[in-house]
Amino acid sequence: MADELVFRVWFIALYVLFVIPRVYYRFVRPRRDDVDAEVAEREAFGVVQAAMTIVILGFLVSSVLYLIGLPWMDWFQIAQYSVWLRSVGAVIALIMPLLLAWIHRELDRQYSAILEIKKDHRLITTGPYEKVRHPMYTVLTLFSLGISMVTGNALIILFAVLLMIGFPFWVRIEEEKMIETFGDEYIEYMKRTGRFLPRLSKPQERPSITETE
Repeated sequence: MADELVFRVWFIALYVLFVIPRVYYRFVRPRRDDVDAEVAEREAFGVVQAAMTIVILGFLVSSVLYLIGLPWMDWFQIAQYSVWLRSVGAVIALIMPLLLAWIHRELDRQYSAILEIKKDHRLITTGPYEKVRHPMYTVLTLFSLGISMVTGNALIILFAVLLMIGFPFWVRIEEEKMIETFGDEYIEYMKRTGRFLPRLSKPQERPSITETE
């Protein structure tokens, strides 16, 4: 097996690339004088959010411990884990910052780190949102999975899988809020888009019914 230090360097480099667009659109792009930056409504912190927060923290903490190289973290290293799998994970993780930047560009100042409805909030249906309702979560899931594959660490991979399992429950809460906010517009949007991936087939339209005398 190649020196683990090499893969720790890969991990750090990939994470830095991923963080750059998030930092830019979170702290650099927004302007304090934007009218629509005033929050009108914010979703309450519930059980699903709490569980996902624990999983995310678990992923981050285990990643830091992996990078530090604590001896007991070696217990979770998968024996005979191939460099090929690490390389595939690195490629997946490397593509995600580009997609993330595209998503942030479409959201622009409507991006928020938490679920909230802002004044003059509008439904984004362009760019990646034309085919997928939640591309941000798709990117986060694939990046987490890819970068966990780079480590070859069972604990980190486990947390990445838990993220994949938990996001559908998280998204269900968001979609309820979007329906409440946008009504029929969002329902129609749901019919023509996939939740995390584009629809493979077009939704079938119901035939019109005409009455005859």
